[in-house]
Amino acid sequence: MYAFRPTILGALNLQGSLAHIGSALITVMFLIGCTVALLCVNRMGRRSLVIHSFVWSGLALLILGIFPDAPSAVIMVLFALYAVMIGGTQILQWIYPNELFPTEVRGSAVGLASSASRVGAAVGTYLVPLALTGWGIGGTMLAAAAISIVGAVVSLLWAPETRGLSLHEAAALTPRTEPAPSPAKV
Repeated sequence: MYAFRPTILGALNLQGSLAHIGSALITVMFLIGCTVALLCVNRMGRRSLVIHSFVWSGLALLILGIFPDAPSAVIMVLFALYAVMIGGTQILQWIYPNELFPTEVRGSAVGLASSASRVGAAVGTYLVPLALTGWGIGGTMLAAAAISIVGAVVSLLWAPETRGLSLHEAAALTPRTEPAPSPAKV
């Protein structure tokens, strides 16, 4: 999505300086989203953060897909919401895989997860222009929303919570269902 910001914003009728301002705003909001997610990850937990990130970013894309001719201010707000909310999934790609895998395979597993995200980004870079041409901006936003919602459902079904667990507990093959109690303050 980010590689095609000007094209997408143009398709949503944001032209000229408004498209440049919108592109800059989206970048700043993404940075804010990453920062807020980084500050919240230990309070919210990884599972909750990834689910909320997918749901709320998907909802913003869904509304953009349903109403691609919305007023410019609405489009900017929805893209800003998308950028802030997707920041949560972005910071988790550096934290979560490291906690989920045992030490013996952690490097390979994290490398595989990182590679898969790069392959997904490359595929998206190839498919977004095709989707814009074939489906139009509304259909492209609906497809992006569907991908986010699938991410939320997969996370809801299979993402374990690692908050409060030691690295050894988090990486166990049979994870605990409840986080470890916090140590008492002395």
